Order: sequence, then structure tokens, then C-alpha cells
Amino acid sequence: MTDLFSQPEPRAPQAPQPARSRAASRNNPAARRRRKQRRMRLAVIIVAALVVVGGTGVFLAGKLPELFSTEKVVADYPGPGSGEALVKVPRGASNSAIGAALVDAGVVKSQEAFAEALSAHATAQGKAAVLSYGTYSLKEGMTAKDALAAMLDRKNLKQDGVTIPEGRTVSATFDRLSSVTGIPVEEFEKAAEDPAALGLPDVAGGKLEGWLAPATYPFEEGTTAAELLSTMIAKQVTVLGDLKIDLEDAQAVLTKASLVEAEAPADARGKVARVIENRLAINKPFEFDSTIHYIKGERSDDMTTTADDRAVDNPYNTYKYPGLPPGPIGSPGKAALEAVLDPTPGEWLFFVTVNGDTGETVFSNTYPEHLVQQERYREWLREFHARESAKATEETSE
Repeated sequence: MTDLFSQPEPRAPQAPQPARSRAASRNNPAARRRRKQRRMRLAVIIVAALVVVGGTGVFLAGKLPELFSTEKVVADYPGPGSGEALVKVPRGASNSAIGAALVDAGVVKSQEAFAEALSAHATAQGKAAVLSYGTYSLKEGMTAKDALAAMLDRKNLKQDGVTIPEGRTVSATFDRLSSVTGIPVEEFEKAAEDPAALGLPDVAGGKLEGWLAPATYPFEEGTTAAELLSTMIAKQVTVLGDLKIDLEDAQAVLTKASLVEAEAPADARGKVARVIENRLAINKPFEFDSTIHYIKGERSDDMTTTADDRAVDNPYNTYKYPGLPPGPIGSPGKAALEAVLDPTPGEWLFFVTVNGDTGETVFSNTYPEHLVQQERYREWLREFHARESAKATEETSE
């Protein structure tokens, strides 16, 4: 038999090798070489990747705060803007509509930015910004904050306006409004026939007297009489609210303030308000010539009234009837209202303007003292009539 099919001789069994510890593996030179090679290959791959992405990597690194931020980024121009952009704000436009108009004109970049500017203004000032209607002259590319500030500056508002001074009666106010706006007086009178539609508070008893706040009011083509009167009444309601005057007390406060407005020079409002309170306390008639002028619908140049004027039987006649008249005799301004709320301390019952040229007014506690000051007034009155007579003579001779 040959060895062709013979079995190989079995190898002698080898002794099992002991397991190599981790420490031994780390210290093995071959293992260390392999680990070093793997680290070098990984470093080469990372560097190559950074080279490939280049500036993109830098860009992303700079954008990381934005990518992971939860705050919404609002689009806004850097400002300050350039050129001129005319933005028309219609009457009654909402803040969102105004923001849209500003975006369309290229003034601000987004409505959201303008809304944030409005919110920041309200937080800082404690009240919302009030934007008048009309056409604003602004710049293109403004920050929303700057655009709002420019709109709150009336010099950037292009619109016509009508000024109503303090103390004007409803009749005089209608005449003034008509002369400036071109709206016929009859349209104001017709609008006044529906006081509820104008927003007049119920406490006014349907009468506008005293409720048309003195101020300068803008208007544009197409403005109606009712819109102007509504705006004036709304402003007076706002003034009363700012002064913490309850509407239920407003008619009496406006009536007192209208008397102060008609009778007192600017530096004596508080004293006249005190005389009103002192006379009310003892039920003594006010004896104010201003109420006689209101009844007559006119005021004489020398501010006097006649015995017949003072004898007329009319509830507004404060010579005949004690207490407050039925309502205001004109529209008082804020200063007169403030005087009524905080009269100057004193015991005065009388006052008289002793010089119609300077407005000097003297207050007295007693009637004898008052008589002395009345004589000073009569002296001025004589001088006044002498001047007027001389002036008339000169004009006639010419």
C-alpha cells in the first residue's frame, strides 16, 4: 500500500496562548502604528472637507446663532433713508393699513417692523401713537422707528387745518369751520341735529355747546361736517378722560370752565374758579357779564352790559339766577378745566378787570373793596371811549 491514501500524521497539540490584556495591546508597537495611521487618515479627510466647503463653512459658522435662535428676525431697513416718499393715510386707516402703505412706498421694509415700532412707542410713552390722516413727506429706506417718529412730527404732515380758539361758542365755531373748509354752515347745523351720531355723551343733553374742543384740526378734500364735529367731540372726551373727569360730572365741569374761559385772563384762571366755588357755597348769583353776552350772541368792545341787558329773563342770566347756568357758554380749553379742578385757595367773592388793555384783574373779599376797583375800571373805560372817539374823528377828517 502506498502512502497516497494514508492519513497525515496528527500534529502535536499546541499549548493555548494566554489572552492579551488591553494594556498590552496599547503598548504593542504594531497596534500603536495602526492607531496613528487611522488618526492621520481621519485628519486628512476633515481638512480636505474644510478646504472644499471653504467660505461656506465660515458662512455657516457665522449663521449658527441665527440657525438655532428661536426669535423671529423682522426685516427692517438700516436707515436713515434718502429722497422723498409721499405716503397718504386715509381718514380712519388702521395701523396695519398704514404699515402696508409705508411698505408699498418703500419707506419701511416690512409691516412687522412698523408694528414693532408702534409697540415700542406705546411701551415707552404709556399710550398708543396717534397718527393723523393726510399726506406725509418721508424718505425711502427708513428704519421703522424713524418712520414712526417722522409721522408723529407734524411738520412732515401735508394737510390743511382749521384752528378753533378757546372759548368759542357753537355758532362761532360753525362760522369758523365753514370759512376755512368751505363747508356751508347749514351742513354743520344739520349734523348737530343728530348728536348721538356724532358721539356726543348723553350727559350733554343733546347740546354741543362746550363739547367742541378748541384745537387745530386737519382736514382733507371730502371731509364732511359730521366728521369734523365728531373729531372735535371725541377730542373733548379724551381731554376729560386725561383729567380723570367722569362723564357724569363733565357737564357741570365744562360749564364752570366755560365761565372761567370767558371771564379770566390766563394768570387768573384759578382765582376766578375760586370765586365761582365761593359764590356757589352761599348761593350768591355770579353776576357775570359773559353770560349776558352769551344770551345776546355778541360782546361789546368795552365788555359792558346795560341795565336792560341784565334784567332779561333768561336762565343763562347770572345776574338774575344764582347757581350755574343750564350749560356751558363756550368751549373751554384744558387750562380752564384744570383751574376748575384745582382752584386757587382764597376767600374772594368779587373781581373786576380794571384795565381792558392789559387784562389786569383785581380780586376782593368784600363789596366795599370791590367798589374801589370798579371805579378804576370806569376810569379806564372813560379813557377807552376817548381814544375811540379821537380815532373816529381822525378817520372822518381823512
